[in-house]
Amino acid sequence: MAVSPSKQGSFLSQPATSTSSAVLFFSNGTSSTRIVMNDSAGILYVALAATASATAFTYKLAAGTSQTITGYGGPVSGILDTGTGTARCTEF
Repeated sequence: MAVSPSKQGSFLSQPATSTSSAVLFFSNGTSSTRIVMNDSAGILYVALAATASATAFTYKLAAGTSQTITGYGGPVSGILDTGTGTARCTEF
């Protein structure tokens, strides 16, 4: 489960991911940069929205890849194409 960060420094989280949409980051108007790393064997579909799906997504991350998100403080969600895994998330 993602947790809202403090207003200073960076915050690291490891939300569980599966074939059901999960919140990676909650809305945070003070966030300047977010990084999502797919630490699973499947494809992680990431949406700059409250819900992600394999057909409604912003980024498609292969296993072991990451994406930097700047200038966006709204919710970010993710869903795997198969199985379960972990998203490694950093927000600052």
